[in-house]
Amino acid sequence: MSRAFARSCLGLIVVATVAGCKSDRRSGDGGATVAAADSSSRADSSTAGTPATVVVTAADYRFSAPSTVPAGLVSIDLVNHGKEMHQAQIVKLEDGKTIADLEKALSSQGPPPSWIKFVGGANGVAPGGEAHAASVLTPGNYAFLCFIPSPDGKMHAAKGMVQPFTVAGGASAGASEAPHGDVTMKLTDYNFTLSKPLTPGKHTILVENAGPQPHEVVLLKLAPGKKAEDFGKWAETMKGPPPAQPLGGVTFLDKGAQGSFTADLTAGDYGLICFVPDAKDGKPHFVHGMIKTIKVG
Repeated sequence: MSRAFARSCLGLIVVATVAGCKSDRRSGDGGATVAAADSSSRADSSTAGTPATVVVTAADYRFSAPSTVPAGLVSIDLVNHGKEMHQAQIVKLEDGKTIADLEKALSSQGPPPSWIKFVGGANGVAPGGEAHAASVLTPGNYAFLCFIPSPDGKMHAAKGMVQPFTVAGGASAGASEAPHGDVTMKLTDYNFTLSKPLTPGKHTILVENAGPQPHEVVLLKLAPGKKAEDFGKWAETMKGPPPAQPLGGVTFLDKGAQGSFTADLTAGDYGLICFVPDAKDGKPHFVHGMIKTIKVG
């Protein structure tokens, strides 16, 4: 990551997390994070051979999610109850670091520390929609956050959309498994490569970051006559009706990391796009060509 990327994204994590933690202490605050007692905030234990399932409910601008998640292969079920598009990016703070350590690191000059890791998560989904993704989580300190901006240009994380959580020791049943899929998508600088064409029906897509810097994939269902590039242009201002519907995907993955997501596809035109800021110039990767229109069926 570049310094600009660290300041624009990771700086917001610190500000939003500190503000969010303070708001949690205020009873009756409509903007506070929903308590873990909410039924949508449980990390359901896995049964024989299946990963644990974590339900993450997104609203404007908060998450309802469990405070503790079992280690291993975890399925993230993102449900969007908000009026804006949301995602559930997972960030890990390695070496026992905490949000307080992150704040100190960002107050100093130089590149961001190596203990900040992007490990995937469920990518953008439209209001009322759901997205499903899987990642392998090892014990430690984490946070869910949303990098998506509002029409006013302010990132959701800066509005309080950050939820710290802990991944605890004992791995769940099926936790030793890696993410898998019936189709593999490789992310590189700056391209999406599918192992085979996507067809109508349900798919689990394994996403591998084979590039030298973080990448993501957002899956788009394009409106008739529209291309993925139209969504990239619309995202700059978010004015007017969107030319595509986001269907999820996998959020930022570090070099060499894997994740997976599920999609139920119908025949038509779809888009793939990456919004990660480039390490060299800070421009989103789709500006460098990491954007593609594909046909299903």
